[in-house]
Amino acid sequence: MRNFSILFTSAIFLGAVCIVSAQAQDVMKTAKVGTMKVELHVLAAEPFFTADEVTAKKVTEGMLIVGGAAPLAPDAESRPNHHLVVHVFDAKTGKAITNTKVTMSFQSLDAKGKPASASTDVPVVVMQAIGKGEQSTHYGNNVVMPAGQYAVALVINGRKCAFKVSVSDASSGSMNGMDMH
Repeated sequence: MRNFSILFTSAIFLGAVCIVSAQAQDVMKTAKVGTMKVELHVLAAEPFFTADEVTAKKVTEGMLIVGGAAPLAPDAESRPNHHLVVHVFDAKTGKAITNTKVTMSFQSLDAKGKPASASTDVPVVVMQAIGKGEQSTHYGNNVVMPAGQYAVALVINGRKCAFKVSVSDASSGSMNGMDMH
């Protein structure tokens, strides 16, 4: 069972910019940006597969690569420990927006919430959870995020959204808490 201890420290909406803080082993935060519901997840690193690999190997868990950047495998030399992704839904219908343009970066923060490092751009993979279909479409990649506080900056279809999150060194498991509608 996952042990969540969520602490909201601020929620500021200025135009299309939102800031949300959280502390949890697996992180899931939401915000409304214009007509979109944005759902940020920080989970354990996930394996990625092409459609051909899913069929040939009869893969039932992991991420199906739909497009975008090259994925970072969990066993890559950099040893990514988290799956940093965002789901984008139509706020009225709850349906996944599957043709979204997303850019993503993260930056570590010091104890006072100030930037403690340079920003790291995330090569954004367009993916679906294997067996879940188009409604599970999401955007992001595996990343290296040691335990600490981070600012995650997103630009989604030209609209900015920022989250502040606290993460542990390792997440409890894949796709826990992901809303696949």
